Amino acid sequence: MQNTENLLPVESDVNQYLHQDRFMFDNDVSDLFKKFRIKSLLNYANIKKRTGHPTNRIVYDLFFIPFLMFSNVFLFVRAQYENAQANKNRFYRLLENAEYNWCSFILNLSYRVNQAMHVEPKEIARSDEKSTNHGTEFFVVDDTITSVSGKLIELTSYVYDHVKGKSVLGFQKLVLGLFNGSHFIPISKHICTSKKKPNAKSKATKYKKIPKSERIHPDSPGAWERASIDQTKLDKVISMLRQALKKGFKASTVLFDSWFCFNSFIIKIVDTLKLNVICQLKNMPRTNKYLYKGKCYSLKELFGYYAKPRLRMIKKHQLKRSILVVGLPGSKIQLKIVFIQNEGEEKWHAFAATDTRLSAITILEYYSQRWSIEVFFKNCKQYLNFGKEQMSNLDSIIACDALVFMRYIFLTYLAYQHKSTFYDKFDAIRDVHTVNTFGMRLLKFFLNKILFVVREACALIRDGFQEKAVELLESYMNDPCEPVPIRA
Repeated sequence: MQNTENLLPVESDVNQYLHQDRFMFDNDVSDLFKKFRIKSLLNYANIKKRTGHPTNRIVYDLFFIPFLMFSNVFLFVRAQYENAQANKNRFYRLLENAEYNWCSFILNLSYRVNQAMHVEPKEIARSDEKSTNHGTEFFVVDDTITSVSGKLIELTSYVYDHVKGKSVLGFQKLVLGLFNGSHFIPISKHICTSKKKPNAKSKATKYKKIPKSERIHPDSPGAWERASIDQTKLDKVISMLRQALKKGFKASTVLFDSWFCFNSFIIKIVDTLKLNVICQLKNMPRTNKYLYKGKCYSLKELFGYYAKPRLRMIKKHQLKRSILVVGLPGSKIQLKIVFIQNEGEEKWHAFAATDTRLSAITILEYYSQRWSIEVFFKNCKQYLNFGKEQMSNLDSIIACDALVFMRYIFLTYLAYQHKSTFYDKFDAIRDVHTVNTFGMRLLKFFLNKILFVVREACALIRDGFQEKAVELLESYMNDPCEPVPIRA
């Protein structure tokens, strides 16, 4: 006789809708999949399959992992497909494929979204008129560290984390984004590693195999990423900027912090890419010299000899400020340096711009937009599972990062459309999916229970116990939440 253990299992709430040939609960996200033609973007990036579930369906499924309260792909797959190995493998095969060009997918998606945000309704344009940077776009460059817990993860290394003040095992992820005056949109990303690699070998049989770098095609995107892993961060930034300009992004200024403020790097951006630079400077007497009044000085010498005597109090901002226009040795580029010192402090700061026509206030205002990439890192790590992928090969890490960028781009666009914030849109989508997920599971439970009761009643009727069958149905109708009695 059938018992309660034979009730139908609760299927994936996401895939119930995918099997019905339509998308899930959230209309906003499914509309964006159609509006920005995600399927065509995936095909253009060679993210496609010959048979089986289409890649856009799988990507849609993976998109909602953080909104379903899962922290990584493994937990999502384990919860949704506990007893279906074939269903689980479709996700891992998608993420591990070295032939898929996720960088191209994100580059094209960010360009489409940025173009759509330029064609804005009049009411949105009026609401943004008060913004001083409306219509001004900047390229923003910075890196962040994501730590890992396994020494056998491909190409992981020890990198110094300035926040923690020590080296951690993980990756340094270099990101280029576009700030359009109100919102930040990630454009591309590269993974950087250090020379200090963990010395660990596993005795497990599954790790005694040919490295994946030797098994993939040498012209695949995965092979390109592995070949460029040892390039310097500065070279990777130049490559990403060149790709963004080639794609059609119109920003004319690059913002970055003091880590990137090498003279050679600034010269290459201005002379090769024809872009302006606004950055923070730091004293590097061995590598950076500045030409002033026919002589070369370090940044500290410039401040002590010339800037400090010229400091003037700006009462509006409660700080002292002085300005110098200097040259970069070996080039025709000039820098306008703004020295800042807070009242009552000995520490000073220097900010520079290659466009000497900008005022000091404008330089500082423009540089403050660099903070948008720090907000991006915080939101991605805290809400969108950035760095929590728990994958052992580089291709899966690249794919998971691309999915994080896609989530952030869509949330940014929805916040722009509805004149809301990133946090509001994230909470709204998460709340909807939490309620719907619980509701779908509850409905599935009662449907399974009804099916069980009907089968029990049919079995009783076949055995000639019509009265007991009627009694069973009546007891269930009177109190559906009561346990169903099972025949011995």
